[in-house]
Amino acid sequence: MATTKKMILLKRDELEFTKIAAAAITPGHLVEVTSAGKVQKHSTEGGYAERFVASELVYSGKSIDDAYAANDEVVVKALRSGDVAYMYIKAGVGVVVGEKLISAGDGTLKGVADATSGGVVKDVIAVATEAVDLTASGAVATRTPVRIK
Repeated sequence: MATTKKMILLKRDELEFTKIAAAAITPGHLVEVTSAGKVQKHSTEGGYAERFVASELVYSGKSIDDAYAANDEVVVKALRSGDVAYMYIKAGVGVVVGEKLISAGDGTLKGVADATSGGVVKDVIAVATEAVDLTASGAVATRTPVRIK
């Protein structure tokens, strides 16, 4: 039987919270909360995603370059439409200013046009605010500013 509440607004949006890492995560990765209540890199290419990004652990003097290991406590920022965040673009793709970005299924973002042939785009996460070319053979995932949709 459902509990009767005495208020309509039960909880306000949390702009920052912490969760335990299910696996290694680096600040700037798009993350999702698992059914076990942990966070992991967002895992569905083009899939629906809450606008959660792993953030630096500033309270411990860590920077955006300090990765979290499995079972570390991860600081997660809940982003809102219009926010600009420094997030990872997938290695092997290029994006132009204004390009719509989706989850690449590994915590990074990529352009809608780069969705795999079998991938179905359900959710645009952000829009590129700077051009990034990561198509060179030695390119690695790189953070760039993106505007959240």
